[in-house]
Amino acid sequence: MAREIKGLKGAWEYDQELTRKGAKTAKPKTYEAKFRGKKVRVTVPESAPVESLIDMVKEHLSPQAVAAIIAYLQPAKTKDAKINREIEWFSEKLVEAVGGNAAFSQLCEEVGL
Repeated sequence: MAREIKGLKGAWEYDQELTRKGAKTAKPKTYEAKFRGKKVRVTVPESAPVESLIDMVKEHLSPQAVAAIIAYLQPAKTKDAKINREIEWFSEKLVEAVGGNAAFSQLCEEVGL
């Protein structure tokens, strides 16, 4: 069922068409919680992709600032190996965001690190 859908209205109409034809749309996951003494259903937020975090970093920080953050994160070690892997992963994603290892090294030189 390949079909071009234009804009939000087109997507909504397509969803309505599928519903009329018996196709089920995915319902968001929810969980029960208490709010002001009453039980309520709360929608589980969808996790944001890593790319949006990296995009946000690129949008709000200069490459030099990101390089400085990386330089301080790379030697960071904790007593928890899992946390160390997470820090290493995040550092690698930031290095990719500034253009790779060569660009990271050049940026570090520029800011005196």
